[in-house]
Amino acid sequence: MMKCDMHVHSVYSDDSSITIRDITRLWEKRGIIPIVCDHDTIDGSVKVSAELRQRDRDIPVILAEEVLTSEGDIIGLFLNEEIPPSLTAAETIDMISAQGALSIIPHPFSTLRSSTIIPAVLDSIIGKVDIIEGYNGARMRAGENQMASEYAIKHRKPLSVGSDAHTPPELGGCFMNMDPFYSPSEFLASLSRSSFGPIRPMNTVCSSSYSLRKLSNTLNLFPAR
Repeated sequence: MMKCDMHVHSVYSDDSSITIRDITRLWEKRGIIPIVCDHDTIDGSVKVSAELRQRDRDIPVILAEEVLTSEGDIIGLFLNEEIPPSLTAAETIDMISAQGALSIIPHPFSTLRSSTIIPAVLDSIIGKVDIIEGYNGARMRAGENQMASEYAIKHRKPLSVGSDAHTPPELGGCFMNMDPFYSPSEFLASLSRSSFGPIRPMNTVCSSSYSLRKLSNTLNLFPAR
């Protein structure tokens, strides 16, 4: 079983104070694989992947990037090359798919973030999207994670879970329990059978009215592709 925090930032994001060493300690101390999704760069995930695989060659290589498109954020997972910012959401997803990588829509209903894709744009690209971030551990308004989960269910998209950590205490604040995977297709298959790891009390979202049990139940609704 693998534990994955699927949305983490490093110092390669301008708004994050998390060092590469902070991230590798998450693996060493808690056995959680951090998927580094820095803003408009894969440099952080390249560094972390190299460091982790020096410690354990069975850890999968996952290069990721949170791309700021002209219409909001999209995460590319299992990238080979960096995706340039400022393209349209549809163009960005096409570039991610062309690399054989996966697309994730992060924090899709977070009204406090200017970089969130608006619902009309999301509706227009949902057929191309691989995964919806159903639980984002960063500070958001009550109910927004639930809206993301329900939207994923409606469109039969698998859910991801990530702390969206920008400071060291947030790392591993929530995670997924997944079967081992080493490729995008294996990742999707594992995601369809995953379960939701516990949330640290410091994570403010866990005190909202959102039902964690409901999210855990929805994770098994979608067959592997």
